[in-house]
Amino acid sequence: MKKILIVFFSAVMLFASAKIELFEKLFSTLFQKPVVYVLTNNWDIKEAHSKVLKVVKNCKKADIIIGDTEKNCTKPRFLLDYYEFKKDKNAIGAFYWRKGRPQLRLRKNELKKYHLYISKEFEDFLE
Repeated sequence: MKKILIVFFSAVMLFASAKIELFEKLFSTLFQKPVVYVLTNNWDIKEAHSKVLKVVKNCKKADIIIGDTEKNCTKPRFLLDYYEFKKDKNAIGAFYWRKGRPQLRLRKNELKKYHLYISKEFEDFLE
């Protein structure tokens, strides 16, 4: 039983680390900044020791909102749930699991609205 728990928690930590690396690369590219200030309630992001993503406590200081928090903020919103992404037409993108696989989606019109840059590396994820 201990071995199963150790393997499970190791897999969870590995996934969280990979997700943070993806967010670091994506958001630093989108904003063309070495440090991106994020507003989030997501535990993985809050606990990550990232040099690129810095968690802030209010909307005024944030460059982007990650997850479903602070509905009244006019900053770009990046969601972590498929159904929230489909419902919220103002979200710039989403990262979620579907059918056992990670999915990344970016909305071209919303990226243009916020004057965000998309590199060729992420063009395959545009809709």
